[in-house]
Amino acid sequence: MKNLLLLFFLMTIATGCKKHKQRDYLSGQDNLNYAQARVLRDSQKIDSAYYFYNAAKNDYKEIGDSIGVAQSLINMAVIQTNRGDFYGGIETSLEAERFLKNINDKKVQANLARNFNNMAIASAFLYNYNDAIKFYNYTLKFTNSRKDKAIYYNNMGKLLINMRKFNEAKYYLNLSLHTTSDSLDYARALSNLSTAKYLSGKKYDPLKDYHKALNIRMRSNNITEMNSSYAILSDFYSDQDIDSAKIYAEKMYWTSKHIKNPEDQLQALQKLINLDRKNYLQYFREFQSLNDSVIINRGKAKNQFALIKSDIDKTESKNIELKAKNLQAENRVLYRNIILVTLIMLIITSIIWYIKRRKRLQQEKELEVKNTELKYSKKVHDIVANGIYQIITKLENHLDISRNETLDDLEYVYNRSRNISYDSQEQEDHYENFAEQVRKLMGYFNNDYVKTIMVGNDNYIWENISSFNKSEIYQVLRELLINMKKHSKANRVILRFEKTPEKVKIFYSDNGIGMNNETILKNGIRNMVNRIENIGGDIIFGIQTEKGLEINFSFPIS
Repeated sequence: MKNLLLLFFLMTIATGCKKHKQRDYLSGQDNLNYAQARVLRDSQKIDSAYYFYNAAKNDYKEIGDSIGVAQSLINMAVIQTNRGDFYGGIETSLEAERFLKNINDKKVQANLARNFNNMAIASAFLYNYNDAIKFYNYTLKFTNSRKDKAIYYNNMGKLLINMRKFNEAKYYLNLSLHTTSDSLDYARALSNLSTAKYLSGKKYDPLKDYHKALNIRMRSNNITEMNSSYAILSDFYSDQDIDSAKIYAEKMYWTSKHIKNPEDQLQALQKLINLDRKNYLQYFREFQSLNDSVIINRGKAKNQFALIKSDIDKTESKNIELKAKNLQAENRVLYRNIILVTLIMLIITSIIWYIKRRKRLQQEKELEVKNTELKYSKKVHDIVANGIYQIITKLENHLDISRNETLDDLEYVYNRSRNISYDSQEQEDHYENFAEQVRKLMGYFNNDYVKTIMVGNDNYIWENISSFNKSEIYQVLRELLINMKKHSKANRVILRFEKTPEKVKIFYSDNGIGMNNETILKNGIRNMVNRIENIGGDIIFGIQTEKGLEINFSFPIS
């Protein structure tokens, strides 16, 4: 909101104080606002630069300088694309194209090339690859500069890699490599060409070229370009040498954090989440927070650019009309504009409040729907899937089970699945003799290949425990035993129960293959963790790949 106030203040001053407009500009020559925009852009004051480019556009329109209008719009479009407003960037570029009619003029051609390149980049970010290819072809058609051609060839090659058209990618990247005389452009093309060669057959070893590109970028001390090398080296090592992949991902993470580049930081965090099993939860939380911030900032930028374009255009149009009627009334126009800006700010504030309120209500509705979906997904998993799997296990391990007993078990699962949409605490079972039910459950998974051992499952353990808590614990134990049977390859399982004045403690262990971090995030395990937390308990995973699995959890008696 502070940025909006500053921009509207600048708008009011520019409108009220600009009494004389020069009329002697050459086509495309800098005017005062355009020059100011360039300074602000180079100083990384992007929002203010956008404002002055928009003001420069209106100045050029007044004197009929179509190239100046187009150049202002192209710079605005590039800013929008760089800030994540990809649709807005394309829209502004299309507006700029309307002012570039004389395609035989070299200055027009250069601006067309830059304009189509921006539309190609924005389309690629939106995954409209076919549109991006079309725009890059136009870009190359209107490019006369050898240096620019090298850049556009590289951009085209990178896009074709994303489309997995590796042979075409290699063609354009070779052109870029042999066209450029700039060391950073060379490093960029070399790195991308090596990737295209590697992905096209994976018999090619790109490592030498990757390091060559990184050395060039390090000599230039270009941290942003170095991050590109860190990213590609991390990806290359990800399926060969996890430690090396992790090192380069960490380098990318810290350098992108240092230069405050959220896009590269998000990319680095994605890599670290997959590579660093020890700290992946920390990286995941940071990724979520940063990603939410980027999405919000993109939305703000999109709205902000739209407001700047709309309001300054309206103000300039109104100002010209008033000046045409009476040049002596400029002071009065200034006061009117101040009132108009105040009203616009009030309207904008109201709109922003309304949009935020509507968004909040929509998010609450979506959250409610999501929670409902999760609730029923959990019920289906526990009541139907685990219930049926328990029956299967019972039949596998106890051949003496009668047909009637099996039918009773199936009818029980059927009746519970029919009532799955009811909200009555998941139709809790009655657990008068819960210790016996736990013993039976453990016995279902005991066979010639798996020895199940239970210690401390006495009746007093379950005294003063509510039916709901017993139901949750039963589901947790069943989930543990089913996962053991499906995945662990264990031949010994131990369940031990302890009771203190405040808590019931349960210790699970097996001698299977253990559990990785990815398994912890799966639905069954996640439901198990949620159940323990729902009854106020704690759960600890002791993961040892070579020694099996230990899981300890406890919950309060009251």
